Amino acid sequence: MSEALQTRQPCDDCGSSDALAIYHDHTFCFSCQKTTKTDGIDDERPVAPKGPSDLLRGSYTGLGKRQLTEETCRFWSYIMADKNGTKVQAAQYLLDDRTVVAQKLRFPDKSFPWVGNRKAFKGLYGQWLWRNGGKQIVITEGELDALSVSQAQNNKWPVVSLVDGSGSAEKGIKEALDWLSTFEKIILFFDNDEPGREAVNAVKSLLPPGKCWITWAPEGFKDASDLLQAGKSAKIIDCIWGAKQYRPEGIVSGQSVLDRLKNRLTVLALPYPADWERMNWRTGGGIRFGELDVWTSGTGMGKTTIIKALQHHYFHTTPYNQALIHLEEPLEDTGDDLIAYHVGKRFQIDNPEFKDTPEYAAAAEHLFLATDEKGNARLQLYDAFGALEDGSLYSVIRYQAIACGVRIFWLDHLSILVSDMDQDGDERKKIDSIMHNLKLLTVELDIYIGLISHLRKPPGQGKSFEQGAVPSLDDLRGSGGIKQLSNGVFAISRNQQDENPAAANTSTVTVLKCRKTGRTGTADFLRFEDDTGRVVIGVDPATLELNDFEDETPKDY
Repeated sequence: MSEALQTRQPCDDCGSSDALAIYHDHTFCFSCQKTTKTDGIDDERPVAPKGPSDLLRGSYTGLGKRQLTEETCRFWSYIMADKNGTKVQAAQYLLDDRTVVAQKLRFPDKSFPWVGNRKAFKGLYGQWLWRNGGKQIVITEGELDALSVSQAQNNKWPVVSLVDGSGSAEKGIKEALDWLSTFEKIILFFDNDEPGREAVNAVKSLLPPGKCWITWAPEGFKDASDLLQAGKSAKIIDCIWGAKQYRPEGIVSGQSVLDRLKNRLTVLALPYPADWERMNWRTGGGIRFGELDVWTSGTGMGKTTIIKALQHHYFHTTPYNQALIHLEEPLEDTGDDLIAYHVGKRFQIDNPEFKDTPEYAAAAEHLFLATDEKGNARLQLYDAFGALEDGSLYSVIRYQAIACGVRIFWLDHLSILVSDMDQDGDERKKIDSIMHNLKLLTVELDIYIGLISHLRKPPGQGKSFEQGAVPSLDDLRGSGGIKQLSNGVFAISRNQQDENPAAANTSTVTVLKCRKTGRTGTADFLRFEDDTGRVVIGVDPATLELNDFEDETPKDY
């Protein structure tokens, strides 16, 4: 049979936008099932896949034993081929551009060798066939199960399968997680046996809450292929519609509570820098997984600089990967700022030529080529200057936590998120929604999120925050959800216009809220060093005399 010259074309007969395939001598619509002859001459040459040279040539034919039609095999690019004189089936693995990169062969003895470039394919078998998003998608354990479900649904609705059976479930789901999350329902239809049940248990918690549904073949059948072979395609549809939503067990009482309390592990605290003594004391030891902290101040007070100091600190004092989501600046600025902090030179301001030196290159490699034991980057930057699509932030965080091993997230800042997320123009509702979802993610994924937020303009004619006024929880801009849902709220204040440059460069960190300890009040004084660009421990600016420090302005300015 001939290979399709074009796929996903519109059908004039039924109006489908993408179900028509065009062959050398006819067209076939997978929606209305209509075949239309054309003027071409049918070419019976075997299908020659485009890809690595060791891929097998083959032809499309129905699989009688499996009750799979030629149309289904053609739709899935599933061919019959010859391997050293043995007739084999070949599940072809395609990229989004329809290039075949690998073939998984099925020999009569049920061995399954690969040819082509297996490593070039990431995700789930059949993923290239379907658009992003939709009502639901079914995931089966094997390729023939996917073809069986697809045929039962007239090859119209999304279904994919694991690549290497139940043992590959976790890896495949992680690789396709971002794409799977675009669907409203994700139905796991694995084999009804012990390995299949273990695979479901391994991946059900990886999927977004509320989206995972589970179904099994009925008693006497192992999988969808068994049902199709028995002529029970309608039962396949019943299984899909009868899928049960996965809901984690969450009600605990009585002896279980006592057992949990007895066996509870101490929650790990990651200390702030050692000389931030009062900050470490007030927070009970530092930051913790499962918590959401908010850092706030007036405009231009150094919030981002202090956050980058903490990013550098936790890079060197913990083994945990960090995601740096700075929406207020280009990725390149974030990278240069961290390098500058690492080397202790503000080259971005005073010496741009430093970027051409070996010292710059070594620092960049030290920070951004560092990986964990699984090969994930220790520092992961997000390239979305000034914008995030509605709701995509949560998918990004979930993907980085699950697939990239990130445990510490820094998000700068809340105001940009509010401007990009549609909640009918109601800023308070937007902020409540963001805080609620971020808090859920910290608990669900066992991660830490440090969030930067702005302050509202202080009432009256008193001192502004930029003149050293200390903020309160009620000064947080936008919504009570910020103070209610956060674990900690930390305010930064300083008098930017103080005549004493040492005082003008010294910030007071105040703990406005700490759910863990309840210890609020003034914490530490942090001084910004203009020559190194680093944040060091300082003293109370109120104790500084004007002549304590000389003017730091270089003489040639």
